[in-house]
Amino acid sequence: MASDGWLMAVGIDLGFVALELAVLASPADKRAAVSCYATPAIVGSLAVSAAMNAFAFAAHADGLLIYPAAALGLAIPALIYSLTRVAATLWIEP
Repeated sequence: MASDGWLMAVGIDLGFVALELAVLASPADKRAAVSCYATPAIVGSLAVSAAMNAFAFAAHADGLLIYPAAALGLAIPALIYSLTRVAATLWIEP
């Protein structure tokens, strides 16, 4: 079903956001312990999300448009990462 793909994409992105917020919101004395587990999961989820987006976008493109479509697919997780970091830092830091 088409909705399965959408649900997987939303779940991966929400999982990443939750991990990133856990790292940013953790107290200073526990941040190293949280980062120890969260950082590999964040890197992995960003890599998998970028690869799946690139394949999905490129699958619907023709000719040379495959390359910009794949680049857009790679850029979306990077944008989610940047927006999460900036928004959480602005919200947490006074």
